[in-house]
Amino acid sequence: MQIEIICMRKTVVVVVLLCYYLMSWAQVNSDSLNINWKEHWTIEGKTYIYISQGAQFHWAKGGDNVFSFLSKTEVKAKYKKEKQIWDNQLNWNYGFLFMGVPQDNTIQYRTTDDYIEINSSYGYKATGKVYYNALFNFKTQLLPGYKYPNDSVKVSNFLSPAYIIFSIGLNYKPNEVFKVMLSPITSKTTLVVKEGDVDETKFGLKKGERIYKEIGAYLTFYQKIKLFENISLENNLTLFSNYEKNPENVDFELKSDFNFKINKFVKALISLHFIYDDDASIPINDFDNGVYKQIGYTKGLQFQEKIMVGVGIDF
Repeated sequence: MQIEIICMRKTVVVVVLLCYYLMSWAQVNSDSLNINWKEHWTIEGKTYIYISQGAQFHWAKGGDNVFSFLSKTEVKAKYKKEKQIWDNQLNWNYGFLFMGVPQDNTIQYRTTDDYIEINSSYGYKATGKVYYNALFNFKTQLLPGYKYPNDSVKVSNFLSPAYIIFSIGLNYKPNEVFKVMLSPITSKTTLVVKEGDVDETKFGLKKGERIYKEIGAYLTFYQKIKLFENISLENNLTLFSNYEKNPENVDFELKSDFNFKINKFVKALISLHFIYDDDASIPINDFDNGVYKQIGYTKGLQFQEKIMVGVGIDF
């Protein structure tokens, strides 16, 4: 746990220094080239911190003390000039959970969310609200994930797996709260970079492989709806069909976030995350001779849900 926290701190420092360097470089070069960034660029973002806690002392019914933390950061940089649109987005989620009784030295640490995603989409107007579009998408995580309650067996790690998508197609974008992109030419690459670190066969790779490539069709859908004055819903849906292997088994990912704005700083979140990946193997756990353990693997729908209240800043 201490190693993970140290790695987390080092990563934050590196990201901050890198951002500072890039902003300094951009400022120097924009001044020397006489570029007015505000004329074509829009930069916005939000960072939220959600915390929940429960404590018990001399509680007759029993139970554990619990503390959970979740951070969500989203940064968008948009360039628009005449017929060109270039959208860039960084999403970074990280959450953990402490559970147990300090007096008994039985505190357990578990990662509850670890997600890094980078999107870059360049469009050139074809007609009306339709753009010729090229898209790059990258997903991975920051720290190791374990086969809890056994925290000595890794099931995932940084760049293990990592997913890279390149696609070319048409993007229908009538406004900033709705867009649909359809790509008949898409490359999807799955990486497990470090040999022996995790079981690569769980992510569609053969034993000993580091890279798994797929060619297929890709669709992305984004929608933001204002349900009430202080409640909004964001939907992000992606679909991918592999031309060469079981094209009827469509991979999909749906993220639905209900955002509640209580006041300027206090926020609440209900997050639903669905994934189906035809190449991913999901552990099956059941009782075997009275012991609850993993008995095999299957393919199916993955689901994650979070309900949190915390503080946030929009900028």
